[in-house]
Amino acid sequence: MTSSILENRRIRTISIVGNGPVSQADAAHIDKADLVLRFNGASSCGAAGQRIDVLMLNRARVYMSKRINPVALHRASEVWVNDIRENGQVDWLFERECKPYYLGFGPVTKAREHLKKFDAFATSKPTSGASIIAEFLDRFPCAEIHLFGFTHQGAQSTHDWDAERHWIEQLCGEGRIAKHLTPGPRAKRSLKGKLEYALRFLEKRTKHYLFNKILHSSGSTKRRIYGK
Repeated sequence: MTSSILENRRIRTISIVGNGPVSQADAAHIDKADLVLRFNGASSCGAAGQRIDVLMLNRARVYMSKRINPVALHRASEVWVNDIRENGQVDWLFERECKPYYLGFGPVTKAREHLKKFDAFATSKPTSGASIIAEFLDRFPCAEIHLFGFTHQGAQSTHDWDAERHWIEQLCGEGRIAKHLTPGPRAKRSLKGKLEYALRFLEKRTKHYLFNKILHSSGSTKRRIYGK
């Protein structure tokens, strides 16, 4: 795995922020890491911590949905797509706005190997969280990895949530990672943060409409991405 953001800095601490509940008390802990990675909608960016170095998408199609955090998209130095380029490429605008880095099948393959011992069902696909944890354990064996907002549950039946939870529990028990479940009020955006979110949302959606509704064929884009 090669990436400019990894080659140009010393990585000793990593914050991996899921989209589950995150305590306001953890915000400062998240931001002080050498590398901060968030996923997909990155709902807590701008509330539970302000930093994001990498926005990781399970598929580039997430970029086209309204649920993506426009503040996270704006602040991220790199966007990683947990797929190969042929499956993940979206459109002209995505390639230029995000400058995406396609992870390929490596992280998913590494995660699947770890999950086998926990009886992960054969057709399961590791989550983006499990995939990047496996990748970072391999690439940065001496780094401190901290997890926030990981609940190991979701609507997707393609993931084996129990297997991933047991794996993370083992890693925590071995001291290889730390999972934070700090009690207290859930992180919320300030008034200034809400205003920034609204302005970035308007900017991103206007740009998306301009390039994909007017300058390009939205119908052909959707057929290529969603197969419809």
